[in-house]
Amino acid sequence: MQQQIFDIEQAIKSSKVKGEGVLTPELQRMLRAMASIGMNTKVFACLLEIAEVDKQLIRYLGGPILTAENQWKDSIPKWVINAVAIDRLDTILEEVNKGEISELATPSEVIAVMMPITFQAPLTCEWTNVYLWASHQTISKHKPFPDYNYDKLWEKIGIKPIDYREIKDNYEYLARDIRSRVIKHSSKEWGTKIKKRDLQAQQEDKPILQNDVQLSLFGN
Repeated sequence: MQQQIFDIEQAIKSSKVKGEGVLTPELQRMLRAMASIGMNTKVFACLLEIAEVDKQLIRYLGGPILTAENQWKDSIPKWVINAVAIDRLDTILEEVNKGEISELATPSEVIAVMMPITFQAPLTCEWTNVYLWASHQTISKHKPFPDYNYDKLWEKIGIKPIDYREIKDNYEYLARDIRSRVIKHSSKEWGTKIKKRDLQAQQEDKPILQNDVQLSLFGN
């Protein structure tokens, strides 16, 4: 793994020297492959900083994974935490390719915030639909359960498919709030030319749950 990180770092630097597009399709493929096996997001943040990606994107990638602060916060499955890391990287690479920076967090991040809340108290119909839509998006993409018929996921849930237009306002309100908080609580060092100091030190393969940030669907 350390050799792969070194190879990517050298490829980024080489592309910069040659004046080429830094995050080539091959480099992006390598980054996604590393994310799929659980590489810590801080490693990717370091690599994207070397590539001189916009600091807001770096802080989003290197920021904490947010969840609601209650007694159910530890119930979030590991596959959801892994999905957040993968989805953030996918989102950032897509935004880099488009040359546009979004304000929205990913569906998996919405799940990480909402799941503990669903165990604590019933959600309103509107927020239930947001949670189910985000869950469907995330499960369909990551397919965490073996031998499962994902084509009939809505049938398994027992409802008709939820159209994004039905939940757009509430979903985007929450997704925008999550992403802004991730960036707010991310280290301000990201995007300020962090020295090579940490590429190896950041290789811990464990997620960061920022549980001291209280998020509420129904308040500030």
